[in-house]
Amino acid sequence: MFFLVTVTFMLSCVGSGDKTPSFSPVMPEDEIPSESVEAELSDEESQMEWVDANHNEYDPKTTVFFSHVFIYQYRSEDEPENEGEFWIYHNPETGNLLYDPGDEMIDFVISSPDGNYYFFGNDGHGIQTVTHQHVDWVTHQDDDSKTYPVSDDYVRFSKTGRKFNVDGSVDGKQILSEEYRWEFVKVQGNQTTAVTEQIPVNFYQMYGFNKIDGDVSLPVNFFDFTGIFSKEQTVTHFESDGFQMELIAYQYNPYFAEAGDYTFSVYEGDGNWKEEHLPLLEK
Repeated sequence: MFFLVTVTFMLSCVGSGDKTPSFSPVMPEDEIPSESVEAELSDEESQMEWVDANHNEYDPKTTVFFSHVFIYQYRSEDEPENEGEFWIYHNPETGNLLYDPGDEMIDFVISSPDGNYYFFGNDGHGIQTVTHQHVDWVTHQDDDSKTYPVSDDYVRFSKTGRKFNVDGSVDGKQILSEEYRWEFVKVQGNQTTAVTEQIPVNFYQMYGFNKIDGDVSLPVNFFDFTGIFSKEQTVTHFESDGFQMELIAYQYNPYFAEAGDYTFSVYEGDGNWKEEHLPLLEK
């Protein structure tokens, strides 16, 4: 079970960062200042209009576009040096995500909702290449007969009544999330997780960055709630035994991934590779 891994190994798994997180306080839904929210939404709409007017000439045959970004911060009370943040870019229209692992050999990784992960980097000989992996369960269909999060013989979920607001909006509405408490049946531990279903993303893709082969992973590399929360439930807050992670913003922040200079090849076996068109780009 996942929660055993979380309780036992969580604090040793998180990476270190160079930024000090500042976590948002819990705010009841009826106390959210509507005037400030409206002002923030207006500023975001103005930014979107400016960017659209100045960057609508990018070529989809060579460039993969991302309009929004998830910004997560994390910290550990027991290990103050284990704190930082990571960014995941998102295109709500295509469903694609982009993550920059800060690796010498990999410039960035792009995932698609069908479970494909594309690695853009250097082959060690100065050639820019794209390699590919597939994570099957990213496309797993949620069970309509179950209520998410799913309780079982090991853990039970209950609503705490607390709600969080995230910096950002979807369709002009402030992003709100609801918190659940993990009640462990056979082990000790104290965990809570808040989720929202407002953001249009297959969130299993986020977990997939920690399941691909190789050295690429998110700084918080235990991050996987597959089958516990649904793929439509975006995790916005997580707390467990002194560790905290928070989605501090989901906001409009355009990113243009120049992919046209990379060569995409598919392995055919017996040491043979065949160059093909990169599915992320238009023909």
